[in-house]
Amino acid sequence: MQTLQTAAPDYRLAPFVRCFASRESMLGPSCVLQPLVGSLEHILSFDFCDPTRMSYPTGVVKTFPPIQFLGAHTGLAGFACLSGHIRSFGIFFRPFALWQLFGIPAAELVGLECDGAAVWGSWVTELWYRLGCSRSFSERITVSTETLLRFVGSPRPLTSIMSTARLLFPSDTSAKITQVARESAMSIRSYERRFAYGVGFAPKEFARLARFARAIDLRRMNKDSWLNISHELSYYDQMHMIRDFRLLGGDAPGRLLRVDSDFQPWSIGNALRATAKTGGVPAKTHDEKYEAADPSTRA
Repeated sequence: MQTLQTAAPDYRLAPFVRCFASRESMLGPSCVLQPLVGSLEHILSFDFCDPTRMSYPTGVVKTFPPIQFLGAHTGLAGFACLSGHIRSFGIFFRPFALWQLFGIPAAELVGLECDGAAVWGSWVTELWYRLGCSRSFSERITVSTETLLRFVGSPRPLTSIMSTARLLFPSDTSAKITQVARESAMSIRSYERRFAYGVGFAPKEFARLARFARAIDLRRMNKDSWLNISHELSYYDQMHMIRDFRLLGGDAPGRLLRVDSDFQPWSIGNALRATAKTGGVPAKTHDEKYEAADPSTRA
């Protein structure tokens, strides 16, 4: 049995943090595979018991450090191998938050996997220690909030290219990119080149990843049919959506959700909508308890 909890941040952190997530599981010697799906967000994760191992398509298996940073990924990066006693906590930063808070260019973070302490230094190590001493998910949220609020006083403004990214959602069509480029007083080629330089990948890739995440959220929040979701998010048809899911998540929509993990936390949308705009711990924490998926059943 695994327990996965998600919660929205304090309203002062909401422009920079999408959610907090916590996993607790006792899996014994067996290895449960969880996909590291394509994502625009940057994850700072903390392990407090047995370490997480990553299995890559190349066959390489690597053990994560206790503090792990994962940058944005443009496709399925691999699978986390979960075994033993897993107790972890994750902070999911919005796509450009690390530029705004710490001045780290977004393009330098794409595909990055490294020791979190190597990126930020001693304050992250101190945070890991305080989180490990915390006795509950709510307490870890409070500790994380207190730490991160030290950096939100004077955030850097988004660059002009970053500001156009939101205009690309929910469509990744060439017509949409053409419109945004025109409104930015640039040719399509110049816009695509500047976007890739400033963000780390093409605008069409950015829109595809944003739509992929939104499709997952809509399914979890509303339990709507995949057909309706594909129409709402302007996919050409349901097969187009399935192709994107296989590319970005490694499986068809229904099967991917059954084995999805805290790399794409459950019910983020519900947690965000339930959060009151007050200081302190979020008003509501959404829990999910489910049996660990058997990787042998993945088609």
